Amino acid sequence: MSRYIKSSAESKLLEAVEPLTIDRLNEKEELILAQSTSQCCRCCCLQKSINWVLSEQDNFQPGTNPFESPNNGWIHEESSLLGRWCSWIMPGCRAAKYVQHAGAPPEAFKGENDDWCTVQTNVHTKGLTEEDRSASIVGTHEKECTCGYCFKFGDITFPICNCFPLPYLETKDASGVNVGKTVYICDMCCFVPKFDVFDASGGKKFRLRPDTCVGGMCVRCRCDGSKGKCFRIPFVVRDPNTYEPLTTAGNEKHAVIDTLWSGWKNEFCSQKNAYHLAFPSGLSAEEKLLLTGSGLLIDLTMFEQQQDDN
Repeated sequence: MSRYIKSSAESKLLEAVEPLTIDRLNEKEELILAQSTSQCCRCCCLQKSINWVLSEQDNFQPGTNPFESPNNGWIHEESSLLGRWCSWIMPGCRAAKYVQHAGAPPEAFKGENDDWCTVQTNVHTKGLTEEDRSASIVGTHEKECTCGYCFKFGDITFPICNCFPLPYLETKDASGVNVGKTVYICDMCCFVPKFDVFDASGGKKFRLRPDTCVGGMCVRCRCDGSKGKCFRIPFVVRDPNTYEPLTTAGNEKHAVIDTLWSGWKNEFCSQKNAYHLAFPSGLSAEEKLLLTGSGLLIDLTMFEQQQDDN
């Protein structure tokens, strides 16, 4: 049972929620992907591997704490100290492996933010046992060391387009079979971040890109919607050829990976990011797993080192 759940009523609700297995993922049109690891005062050698919790989107209200909702899936990151250190100036550069699990988060997640001024030398969170790391695996999202998506100096960033390879995440199922890959794309509109999603055979499935203005040269921020932040950059899931937004069977107008407002404490104190994943209609469980990896890559490159700017 998750240690985030405080009341007996919440405990009963959690018990009623089935683990987010690949079969259950097939039934879901929306998910909440929420960061468990605090990013407050985390940079250079203090950067820890970042873990996540997953919950079903039903009844999420803006301003609520996603960690107090029934978490029926979780993701842990494995990455080296050197890679995490370099991510401070080159976001998205580090080699990383994200392992996605079904069920409630482990006990180690409860205390991972107690000591902020410590250096994590292991590739995974302290206290995360081998049994935890191999429990109920749904899939993996993995990358080798690459260029970052930009050079970052304080609040100033410079996109990197002439360096290869650019950031990506390769998604595999629990058996290690390749499901597909999400790749960061840098073209002539280098100030508009975008990602292409490919299936296992290399065919392009989706383009993830914000809405744009000024002839496609600039990102158009959004201030609408009841579940997102008042000033944010949603990544709309688009047709890979026409770039038209795809519809979703969920509560959003279009399929999207959007930033959620998760309450004052998470936004300004612990600085944990949370995302709403609304999948395109008619996807298989494996394709939804692939887009979950896309959400991780968007955070790894765009928002992980931006603190509360997303």
